[in-house]
Amino acid sequence: MRKTIRLACRVCDRDDFDGITARQLKKAIENGWKDVERVQTYAQACKTYKKAEDEPPGFSRLDWWTHLGNCRDCPCE
Repeated sequence: MRKTIRLACRVCDRDDFDGITARQLKKAIENGWKDVERVQTYAQACKTYKKAEDEPPGFSRLDWWTHLGNCRDCPCE
């Protein structure tokens, strides 16, 4: 199975679900993750640029995730 899902929490930005499978994502949702949505592809999440001037508008090196949600340890907003 390919570990191409990078799930982050909107509230606490935890990264222990970085590099999970689709099955693990489903399990995370069953275990209490809420409002999970895909925000970009794995390729987009891993993309970097050598020069800042080559980065497209709106690009952020901090946006490492493919999916965002609210983890079960954080209150839903």
